[in-house]
Formats: sequence, C-alpha cells, structure tokens
Amino acid sequence: MKELVKKIGELSIPLIVGIVAALAWANIDSYSYNDFIYRELAPGVNFHFLVNDVFLVLFFGSVSIEIVHGVAPGGNLYPIKNTVSNLLGALGGILLPIALFFSLNAFFGSPDYHNGWAIPTATDVAISLLFAQMIFGKKHPAFTFLLLLAIADDVVGLAIIALFYPDPELPVNPRWLSLVFVAVAVAWILNKHKVRSYWAYLLTGILSWAGLHEANMHPSLALIFIIPFIPHETEPGKERCQTELDRFESDFKPIVDYGLFFFGLSNAGVVFSSISELTLIVFVSLLAGKTFGIYLMVKIAGLFKFRINNAITDLDLLLIGMTAGIGLTVSLFIAEIAYTDGSIADAAKMGALFSLFNGFIALAVAKLIRKEPEIEHI
Repeated sequence: MKELVKKIGELSIPLIVGIVAALAWANIDSYSYNDFIYRELAPGVNFHFLVNDVFLVLFFGSVSIEIVHGVAPGGNLYPIKNTVSNLLGALGGILLPIALFFSLNAFFGSPDYHNGWAIPTATDVAISLLFAQMIFGKKHPAFTFLLLLAIADDVVGLAIIALFYPDPELPVNPRWLSLVFVAVAVAWILNKHKVRSYWAYLLTGILSWAGLHEANMHPSLALIFIIPFIPHETEPGKERCQTELDRFESDFKPIVDYGLFFFGLSNAGVVFSSISELTLIVFVSLLAGKTFGIYLMVKIAGLFKFRINNAITDLDLLLIGMTAGIGLTVSLFIAEIAYTDGSIADAAKMGALFSLFNGFIALAVAKLIRKEPEIEHI
C-alpha cells in the first residue's frame, strides 16, 4: 500500500486530479468555485493564498534540491563544461518560446498580453520526465539529457519569476529584502557550525518568507535561498549516505506530491469560454518554441564540438523538445502572476493546460516513427 501511495504521487496523479476537479467545478458552477478559492478565511488569507504563497514554498524548495544535487561534485551538472549542450538546449528552449510568443502576439494578440511572455518558458519536470520514460526508458541517454535540461530550465525559471514578476499592484519594497539576507547569513552560520537538523534551516526559511512577502515579492521562493545550506555533502573518505538534505526531500516529498492536488484545484479553475487567441499563442509557443529551440541550439552547440550522446538521434532530440513543451505547473503559476485581468489570465492558463497534449503528441510520434534503439535492450 505504501508503494502504491508513493507511485501515485510520483506519477503526478494528484496534480492531474486537482486540475480536472477545478475545470469541472468552475464550468459547472463558477460562482461557488471562486467563492471557495477566494473567500477570506482571515485578514488577507484565503485558500488561494495558502496554496500559492505558502504551499508552493515547499514545491519550489523541492525544485531547488534538484539543482543543488545537480551542481554538486558528482552531480549530473558537474562539471558544467560536460553539460554545455544541455545548458544551451535549455537556453534555446527559453529564447525561442519567448520570441514566438511576442511574434504571434504581434500578429494575432493584443498589447494586453505582453506580460505573459515567460509562460511558455517553463517545463513541468515531473510530467515531462514521465512521458520521456514512456518514450525512451530511464536508461536511454535521451532521458538523462532531458533531466539535465529541465534542471537548467528550472534555474532560469526561478530567476525569471523573482526578477520580472513583482506584484503589479504593490511596488517592491527593497528594505524588507534585508530579512532575506539575514536568513541566508543565519543558514550559512548554521552550516559552518555543522548543525545537521534541517528544521533549524527551515526556521530561517520563515524569515526569508517574511522578507519576500513584506518586500512584495513572491514568498513562494523563500526556500530556494536556504536549501543550498542544508548539509548535503558526504564527508571525505566515506561512502555516499543519506544526507540531511536527502532526509528533508524524503520527508516532504509526499506532502509536495499530494499537495499539488490543491495547486491544481486552486489555479486550474477556468471556464472553457475563456479560450482566446492567447490560449493558442501560449500553446504554440510551448510546443514549437521548445521543440525547435532545443533542437536548433543543440545543433549549433555541435558545430562548436559540444556534442551529445551518439545514441540520441535527431528524432529523439525533437521528441525531447516536445516533452519539454509541457509547461503545466510553473506555466500556470506564471499565468496567475503575469496578469491582473482574470479573463486574460484564464485564457493563458488554458494554453498551459493544453500543453499537456504535447506529451501525447510526442508519444504518438514516437510510436509511429521511432525505432527502438539497441540500447534499450542492453
């Protein structure tokens, strides 16, 4: 039973159920849905706030754990010079979607849509890897390539959210960011004094959250500044064992996996009548932008001798781009914070939701065209 519960979480089923429930509820009775999501539970606190500003602290914290592990010695992104093609692929999968978004918006959209340019830059790591596993299998180099690319994508995505999307109704108050610096300093001191318990570091995360909240920036990013200081290195001369960061990840992973049900419920409740040209702009920017942006940039990297594994064919590279074009979770979040007009945000969210079909498109193309390479049978 325990394994089943774990597997359900790993397959992102709670998130998908939350999305389906939100869509059904909003389209059956949008009034009761919005009343539930936005009803004030306490001054300044509603269900949407608890999910997007509190729960997502753990979600983005878990994302940053992947980055910490990736750049550490022995990690998938260490040393950086061995992953240049992945990093450039991630860059292509960010720049071309942005360019496509602005180009399509110039022809079919509206100036009111401009602020959503970052929506198609996101990749939903868990669901993208789920489709990649079905297409390639975990042992194929294409799976690892997508994993590294997605980690690099996350780094840029978190930076975009922090730098380009302050609250449009409340100007940034830089004075309060001093609390974030204090939190980081305390976390650094704890690390230097070899404090092992991750709970001590989470307390500094509360200080970081308060600083970001009062500075009118996104408090959901509070833990990404703290996670790197939670002990995660094995002592020299000793075999790799579970570190405190591993324990934190293990303890909170079920909460994050199942908590995404509430994220889906809180953010995906859009009525189908909200579909507009913006929906198509977001969807096409994700599908075409990611697919061809990653492909072209990796090919350019190859011209400069930064090559990828020979087992990854051109078709595999295109399939990697298609699966990376599943924005979903982070795209929904950016759509929520990019627009103050709810109807525009809903149209953009529909594009992010439709990006789930990119995975099925990749799966269909793989079944119809792709030949199973020998590596799968080794």
